[in-house]
Amino acid sequence: MRSRVPFQEQFYLFIIEGALTVFFGLLAWVLLPAGPGSAWFLTAEERRFAADRMKADNALFVEHSYDSDGVEEDRLTKRDFVETAKDWKFWYVLAFNICASVPGQAFSVFLPLVVQGLGYSSIEANLERGYHILGGIMVALVGLIATVTVESSGGKYAALCVLLLGSYVAAPLTVAWLSGNTPEPGKRSLVLGLNGFGNISGVIGAQLYRAKYRPNYKIPFYITLGFVAVALVGYLSYRLTLAAVNQKKLEILRQKSQEDIEKERVDGTRYADKKWTFIYGL
Repeated sequence: MRSRVPFQEQFYLFIIEGALTVFFGLLAWVLLPAGPGSAWFLTAEERRFAADRMKADNALFVEHSYDSDGVEEDRLTKRDFVETAKDWKFWYVLAFNICASVPGQAFSVFLPLVVQGLGYSSIEANLERGYHILGGIMVALVGLIATVTVESSGGKYAALCVLLLGSYVAAPLTVAWLSGNTPEPGKRSLVLGLNGFGNISGVIGAQLYRAKYRPNYKIPFYITLGFVAVALVGYLSYRLTLAAVNQKKLEILRQKSQEDIEKERVDGTRYADKKWTFIYGL
């Protein structure tokens, strides 16, 4: 086959996968509604209800004008870009999201290396998959510590199963956390899009486990352990910081009248989550 075609076989697989992604992306552009007002799969009453619900949610901290689809006419403004770039909380969390995601992204690399010690081939090792995706960073940390300290291949494999319990928790919860703490729709779309750079952890994880570190791969495992430890401290610090900001906001609100609070709610001087009336989810 190689003598008759310009590419190696695996390249055609990449082309097929990429073409399917592009195809379904274009299909989604056509089929997905722009907003609740044009949701073809809802009844007229359901569309009105969905549009009113979105307006009510947004009205708590921001004011917008809406088009016939129930979508903000000023959904993405220059201020959204500026405020996103200036929001230290987002960049802070993104860094630790990358750290926390390294074990999960690197799992498919180092699992075969451990399984090979059990006597399986590389192909058989790559077919193995973890069965548990629930847990947290602490579980991942425990699994990594066990992986580094246990000497037997069977023990390392068991430790990797523990590691997998916590490896895929931080990323989706970070998305939910950032979304809930970003009431401005325009900024929220930017924040969640930029948060996708957390997948840089896949590049890091793939480069750690090199042949020169065999047979025990101690250094890559210690580096991965360091990423998870940094993520643990970072997320804890982030939560404590938000709790302190919430406490400061509550102290300010106690000194304000109901009229001042209502004025603050609709005033655009302080932006979205910076308003006294917005309390961060912890």
